[in-house]
Amino acid sequence: MSDLAVFARAADLAARAHVGQRRKGGDVPYVGHVLEVAMLVAEAGGSAEEVTAAVLHDVVEDSDITLDALAEGYGPEVARLVEGCTDDPAWADLPRPERKSRQAAHLPGEPEGVKRIKLADQTSNVRDISRLPEAWPPSDAAEYLEGAERVVAACRGASPALEAAFDAAVAEAMQKSGGTP
Repeated sequence: MSDLAVFARAADLAARAHVGQRRKGGDVPYVGHVLEVAMLVAEAGGSAEEVTAAVLHDVVEDSDITLDALAEGYGPEVARLVEGCTDDPAWADLPRPERKSRQAAHLPGEPEGVKRIKLADQTSNVRDISRLPEAWPPSDAAEYLEGAERVVAACRGASPALEAAFDAAVAEAMQKSGGTP
């Protein structure tokens, strides 16, 4: 099966896994986020497995889909990349700053592909602050940006292009949320 056909199946699975979910503060379907993450990874030269894992990076956290099912359907490399992007379920009820600290502490030992997906994920999340600044009170935006910076610091070196996209997204989000550029 071609890489495009595998990605199309993965995108369909992601759309079904995230059906009814919306991005913070708006009526934007959540699947737009995972598609944006996959696009960013693809544009930065990610492998076919990385792009597929990028579109699936939240399905284990947000649905009943398992890593075993991903390995069976998309191969062990895709499942391994998704696993590296998936938060430990024990972190679910932690405050955002603590979750971000744990994500950052976890990432240095992960493969470069996981780091590229996390860079793209954080870029997409930060872009949401610029797209819907009214949904992000300044203190929430500042807290999110601080945590995202910690996660991205743990991924730096994996992709200069994704790091530049993240840095640009932060500058725009800071400007739109009332911070300094």
